[in-house]
Amino acid sequence: MPSPIITGIIGLLGTSRFPPLQVTEAGFIIGARQACINRPRMLYNKHGFVCGSMGILNGIVVRTAPWMPKFIIGRIASVYVAGDKLEDGLNLAKLVNSRGFSATLDLLGEEVHNRTETNKVRDLYCELFEGIANFGIDCNVSLKLTALGLRINEELCWDNLSVVLDKAREYNNFVRLDMEDSSVTQATINMCMKAKDYYPKCGTVLQAYMRRTVNDVKTIVSVDRSHDTNLRICKGAYKENSEIAYQGYQEVRDNYLDAARAMIENEVYTGFATHDEWLINEIEALVEELGYPKDKYEFQALSGVPIDKTLERLRDKGHKVRYYIPYGPEWYAYSLRRMKENPDIWKYTLKAFLFRSKHRN
Repeated sequence: MPSPIITGIIGLLGTSRFPPLQVTEAGFIIGARQACINRPRMLYNKHGFVCGSMGILNGIVVRTAPWMPKFIIGRIASVYVAGDKLEDGLNLAKLVNSRGFSATLDLLGEEVHNRTETNKVRDLYCELFEGIANFGIDCNVSLKLTALGLRINEELCWDNLSVVLDKAREYNNFVRLDMEDSSVTQATINMCMKAKDYYPKCGTVLQAYMRRTVNDVKTIVSVDRSHDTNLRICKGAYKENSEIAYQGYQEVRDNYLDAARAMIENEVYTGFATHDEWLINEIEALVEELGYPKDKYEFQALSGVPIDKTLERLRDKGHKVRYYIPYGPEWYAYSLRRMKENPDIWKYTLKAFLFRSKHRN
């Protein structure tokens, strides 16, 4: 068995899923984005310079990111991203299924610019549902509404989303509407409520760093006419100001637990998405304290984050555990956006890179 450092060096040199110069930079950012939720969020000062605990190195990362060789970022991407193709995602989902874990697949990409692009994304999601059915795997789908045109026109977004929901209905699968930055928080919640009236097997994501989140839980439950609310709670990864988002590490943790309690008390099916092992232990204690049945929640983690022993322990104790698996060719621009949103990511990606998850192979 090679050491973690040797494994990391091998990873830098390339993998079969990500040959040199043809890699998925988005995975670098998604993975780092998710990994960094275990750390305090970083801020810019009024002049746009990196400040606080970010440090000078993070500022350098932000400014040099567009000039980094793709193969370097791609080697890191391979830690988190299944590959460029649908089959790569399906195969990894099948692998984690074989080890007792569920999966959700996320087609990389957001921020489309015209109707033609949104239609292409819509069709790719429809193909994804077909692929899941053909592989016979325990896997649902996560999508970003901006990829379906939310920032262009909400009517356009709904037209595309309704087609995706029709395909999900055809295969009796679940659709998760991922949350993005605060500029689309309310629009995403509104679209989710409309979607649930159309097809009940869908839900969205709330972010613990947002001050509004506990109230959002209560509001969503009150207007959800399906009476079968399904939410994921994560810490959040976009750079938001202190007026609307908690900035302190423990503040975010505490609000996560407050939101989790609100979800449980309102009988919401909850996906507890976090790699923070302190939080995982607290959630375990909370569901036990409140006597919440195991068929009403699951733990979720990004594929590639090296917390294998914790996830295996949860699985072995009878908790449902789901891996979030990103894949797809739309990686470069997406990655640069993510790096700008969370410049502190390089440290956490390096850690995951050197201590790779054994559930990836």
